[in-house]
Amino acid sequence: MTTPQPNNLNAILSSLDATPSAYCALRLNWTNLYPWQTAALDGIQEINSRVALRTCNESGKTRKVIAGAILWHMETFQRSTTVVTSGSWLQIEGQLIPSLKIAAEERGVSNRFQWQKNRGTCLATGSEIRWFSTDGAGRAEGWHAGDMTSDARGWRPEDNVLAGFGVDDAEWKKWVGERQRTSLLIVLDEAKSIAPGIWWAVERCHPTRLLVASSPGAAAGEFFDCFHAKKDRYMRVHASAKDCPHLWESPAMRAELEDQIKCYPKHLVDSMIWGDFSTGGDHELFDGAALTRAMSGLNPKWGKGIRRAAVDLSAGGDGSPMYICDGNEVSLVHEWHERDTHRLAQLLIQEFMKHQLRPEWIYMDNGGLGLPIIDLLHAKGWEVNRVNFGGEARRAKYFANTRAEMYAELATRIQNDELRLPKDDTELKDQLMWQKYVPKDGPLQLIPKQKLPKSPDRSDTLAMLMYDFPKASEYKSDIAPPSRTPRTGRWEWGAMEEDDRGSGLWG
Repeated sequence: MTTPQPNNLNAILSSLDATPSAYCALRLNWTNLYPWQTAALDGIQEINSRVALRTCNESGKTRKVIAGAILWHMETFQRSTTVVTSGSWLQIEGQLIPSLKIAAEERGVSNRFQWQKNRGTCLATGSEIRWFSTDGAGRAEGWHAGDMTSDARGWRPEDNVLAGFGVDDAEWKKWVGERQRTSLLIVLDEAKSIAPGIWWAVERCHPTRLLVASSPGAAAGEFFDCFHAKKDRYMRVHASAKDCPHLWESPAMRAELEDQIKCYPKHLVDSMIWGDFSTGGDHELFDGAALTRAMSGLNPKWGKGIRRAAVDLSAGGDGSPMYICDGNEVSLVHEWHERDTHRLAQLLIQEFMKHQLRPEWIYMDNGGLGLPIIDLLHAKGWEVNRVNFGGEARRAKYFANTRAEMYAELATRIQNDELRLPKDDTELKDQLMWQKYVPKDGPLQLIPKQKLPKSPDRSDTLAMLMYDFPKASEYKSDIAPPSRTPRTGRWEWGAMEEDDRGSGLWG
């Protein structure tokens, strides 16, 4: 696209009226929009247009596409209405509102706008914007083009937004007089998390323009349908990290993305980096289909002779389950509900001896009741490995704590069909599917245990059991089996190469 020159009045007026991307280039000086950003912006130009945009994380969709579309709409259509909702108020408060303010301030037109807690106004056009985040569909109803502008001011000569380009007030008023129309733009940001009722309410509003945007989540729901069952109703735009030069062409960011590809489960990588829908549910850490395969008995066996055990220690009502493995074959051997710590320590030793386990093969939760029991075991010569779920992760840049790192590693193993889990352990399956991550920037964080239906004792035990365990691909290779380090008792192996991934821009 060629940006019009300020001395060409007809080009300026034509471009400002024609495309949102031209407005962004001329008015906001955003001259280096990516092709997918330009496509998404210009997709809402026509009346009754609908655009569905799915992107990787940190793509700039809110800062450039959504903010640019809103400012274009407010300054181009007199007495227009813009309604924005999101599945997260933090997305509105922390991303959208600052993006709108910064864009206006950078171009020296902040005095043309007034921003309040729940709304904003363009003083030049009388256009308004409202934003909210709610599950209540009623707040998304009743919006129609022109409905919110009973106190709107008309165009005035001093509101000439092209005065800086040599357009006099007479020419401005003539141009404005030909465009006395209103418009309703509805924006659904982080649309994957918006309740179905909101979507249905939006349909009843019959918006003039509709923009839905999100990083993708589960392969189900209203946002997923925009690209599948309802794809004919939308112009669809897709951007992966490879379509964002500030991510993929920056050596530092590229290295970080490649580290994330190695650290995070595949379905998180699909959503966060490639902008693809995942087979996992919304914010779910585990892929349900892969977990079913792991419990089917069909995954191949490997690693016979590599033995481990893990116990999650709980008091009274919560269980203290014990899993052992021979290679990738996992078994639940016992679950205690013992309140007496000395008695539980004695029972554990009996089970360890029964299965001919060595202390360095055993991993136990060092928190809460676990601390005194492990102390008792150590006093009796069983120096088992202590695991602190709340401790600092080895890769603290990517994981909020050890628990998040352990679960992410377990999710990757299950998705890669590396494990054979007990077929009838429905309690374990339920506990794994409870595990969700918190949708926010920064290291991966799991929702707190207190918000789960009950204590995830079995899934915690399995996470400990498989932490730092060899990978199937490494064990099957011609490389000698991994060796133990005497200091930590952990397995050690070299990093594996990750396959490169192609990128598709649209669809």
